[in-house]
Amino acid sequence: MLIWAVGGGKGGTGKSLVTSGLGLKLAERGQRVILVDADFGGANQHTYCGLRHPAANLGRFFDYKASLDEIIQETRVPGLRLVPGNLNSANTDGLNSAQKQKFFRHLRALDADHVILDLGAGTQYDTLDSYLLAQVKVAVITPEPLALENFYLFVKNLQFRQLSGVLAHLKLRDRAREVWKARAAHGIATVQDLAAFVGAEHPEFADLYAQARGNLRIHLVLNEVREFKQVEMASAARSAVQKFFGIPVDFAGFVHHDKELWHLFGQGASPVLKGASFAMNHDMESVLEGILKARSQRSGEA
Repeated sequence: MLIWAVGGGKGGTGKSLVTSGLGLKLAERGQRVILVDADFGGANQHTYCGLRHPAANLGRFFDYKASLDEIIQETRVPGLRLVPGNLNSANTDGLNSAQKQKFFRHLRALDADHVILDLGAGTQYDTLDSYLLAQVKVAVITPEPLALENFYLFVKNLQFRQLSGVLAHLKLRDRAREVWKARAAHGIATVQDLAAFVGAEHPEFADLYAQARGNLRIHLVLNEVREFKQVEMASAARSAVQKFFGIPVDFAGFVHHDKELWHLFGQGASPVLKGASFAMNHDMESVLEGILKARSQRSGEA
């Protein structure tokens, strides 16, 4: 089973649309897919799947000790199922540690070929940890400066969170704090510099951190494209992240702005059930192919 995560930092970039689109395309290929609405406090994936009033949601999982299996909802698309988000939650603080560990444990136990997490906006720890958990990491941005800034911030926090996790596992957080406070004296300017310094002192950290970094590869999707020249923004984002954070980014593809899609929403219809426009179908198929091709190439290089 592959766990996917769709994130990116900024709200309103179309993460839920891309999540449902990827799920639909995988299901059309005969794969067993479960979408999980992990946007705590802003659940909307049920709308994309045409479930106006889901019979169960993550609230039952967290509050009433139900398993994820017990709250999975069928959609009208063969092979595509949904774990709805908690529609009644007013909690914007995210998950506590116990809830998070329970959630991750149950995710790994789901019976599916692909589990796709639709993550919320922002850089809360549960969002970052869910993203790091996934084997397939997808980030969605739109061709606007604010979306790019939020993407950079998301990646920066992702890097810090990953480093912090490895340091905590080896009980090296205090040492890292000491080094960071005296970073000028040590010639440290970036997170990569800090990791290299601690790694030189503690080879076991260097090995574990390198392993974790090897799993951090982002598949970038540019949404709401109105003219082709906007695609250049994805190349700029890709280059900047690789240059400043040392994190590889594959450009999976782009999705056009689709008036027909928003017309369906205006009618209260689900694009997953009604079938998106030809352009939307083509774009999502291309994005999925881009992700699978990048993963295949990486596997061949290993």
